Amino acid sequence: MCDFLGVARGNSRTNGKIKEAIEQLETDKLLHKIIDGRTYTLTLSKKAEKQRRVIRIKNEWVMVARNYSQMPNKSESISWEKLLKVWLFLLDRGNNDTPITNTNIAAALGMKEGTVKNARAALLNDIQAIVAEKKYSEGPFNNSPWRCAGTVITATAWISSEP
Repeated sequence: MCDFLGVARGNSRTNGKIKEAIEQLETDKLLHKIIDGRTYTLTLSKKAEKQRRVIRIKNEWVMVARNYSQMPNKSESISWEKLLKVWLFLLDRGNNDTPITNTNIAAALGMKEGTVKNARAALLNDIQAIVAEKKYSEGPFNNSPWRCAGTVITATAWISSEP
């Protein structure tokens, strides 16, 4: 799992954080854990499956993100893990009319604003998994009657309806 997600193995700090996260999810009754030697088997609980916190994304779309760097004519340079993280954030946010900015997304995910910008551009232009429409506020703002308030983002491809 660590290799698949691009998480460093053998790093005691990283391993500790992963274990803490698993323990917290188990305490919250969102995850079941089985340990067999050094192998962890993790499954979602029924409680987690019923909550909105679980996003069912088709494996094909995870593989699209994972293979993004090999796409011919790709327009952005971004790791697949960060691309997927931004994508999942947008999916979790849902399709709504509230504008959001790269700064808002970056703050929520602990990323650099430029990374979010690249991820959004890849999702919009190369993968075509989102549609973005800029929204403006009426001014005056620095000699301009309008200012961009953010972007309304609609996900167009992603969720699995299967349980």
